[in-house]
Amino acid sequence: MRGSRRHAVAGHIHADDLPTTRRIGGPIHRRLARRLRNDPTLWERRLWTWLRTLRKSHGLHFRRQVPIGRFIADFGCHGARLIIKLDGPFHEPEKDTERDAWFAKAGYRTLRFSNDALAQQWDRTVAEIEHALGIGDRLDGPLTFLQPPTPGPSPRGGGEV
Repeated sequence: MRGSRRHAVAGHIHADDLPTTRRIGGPIHRRLARRLRNDPTLWERRLWTWLRTLRKSHGLHFRRQVPIGRFIADFGCHGARLIIKLDGPFHEPEKDTERDAWFAKAGYRTLRFSNDALAQQWDRTVAEIEHALGIGDRLDGPLTFLQPPTPGPSPRGGGEV
């Protein structure tokens, strides 16, 4: 096939030769991903420390700040087709919707957590990730933000006289 676009020429690879996740959305942002990996937030570091333990215990290999298509996922496990996104105080919900739809089109499930959820409900967040990976059964329901406790009975007994 002389002259075919499918041949690698001078180190260039045709888009059809790339995996689907690298083809669909556009350019790969390697430099930005590297910069984000080198400057993680406190909660990214904490979650990354825990996700790394899953490789030995369950054979699940997570990558952090991984470019997938034209987006960068905070954490990704290609084997489980799972993306974990942490939302800090400055995120744009409109872009989140577009990104999640793109990941779904590429065959990935997306779990999204706020930094507050990690700070206040670490065990529940971990349980939800384990549940999504099929390795945990501690989760009784979907992750919800802490609700204020219901008030107890009044000290005088309250209610009817």
